[in-house]
Amino acid sequence: MNKNILYIIAFFVSFNSLSQNNEIGVFFGGTNYIGDVGPTTYIDPLKFKSSIFKIWDIDKSTKTVIGILYRKNFNNRIAGRVQFNYAKIASNDLWLNSAAYRKQRGKRFENNISAELSLGIDFNFFEFDLKEDSFQMTPYIHSGIAFLRYDALHYKNGVNEATKYDEDITFSIPITVGYKIKPLRDFVVGFEISAKHTFTDNLDGSYPHDGDFIKENFGSNLSQDWYVFTGFTLTYIFGFEPCYCPN
Repeated sequence: MNKNILYIIAFFVSFNSLSQNNEIGVFFGGTNYIGDVGPTTYIDPLKFKSSIFKIWDIDKSTKTVIGILYRKNFNNRIAGRVQFNYAKIASNDLWLNSAAYRKQRGKRFENNISAELSLGIDFNFFEFDLKEDSFQMTPYIHSGIAFLRYDALHYKNGVNEATKYDEDITFSIPITVGYKIKPLRDFVVGFEISAKHTFTDNLDGSYPHDGDFIKENFGSNLSQDWYVFTGFTLTYIFGFEPCYCPN
């Protein structure tokens, strides 16, 4: 499946590579989870700082995301964006800022988002012209739809740590705010926070399903799980401007 995703991105890039309004690059940063286990902090600055300096997840409490992205700029304000991410998320009832009843309960989990493919639109608040050699900068917002594959988790009787019993798929809707600059002619650097509302309540193992059998649930089903990516983008501008020269 991952190879097919890369083929789609490669085709889209090659199809649109006749003008210098294309970007391809990487995304990296830290993750947060909001749901029925652990604290409900959307952005944890200390954890994000730890993720940046421990990008290979040496610390078990540090969870990271890394991805590739392609951006097609239709004009100076609007761009289409395709992105593929791999991430880990985790939470623990014993972490700081958890509610008292959660600390007494003591649940914890780690989950792999083994594939997240998203398609969406970026909107720049200011004009952002990739063809200009001068310094450019703008805040932006982004939204769209994302498909993700993740570990299906559950808690065995008497055990507070979730274990994997299968894999599952769902969709999420990202709500992203960011800021980007073009310090050099061919590169764009950005920083963004993306909160993603999923269509599942089992990223943490609180509402597991094993075939037609529903295992023991806990927590609230009034809202579904969220996860948040906070990180940096680095993209390379490529393509060339076609010449409309008279014969």
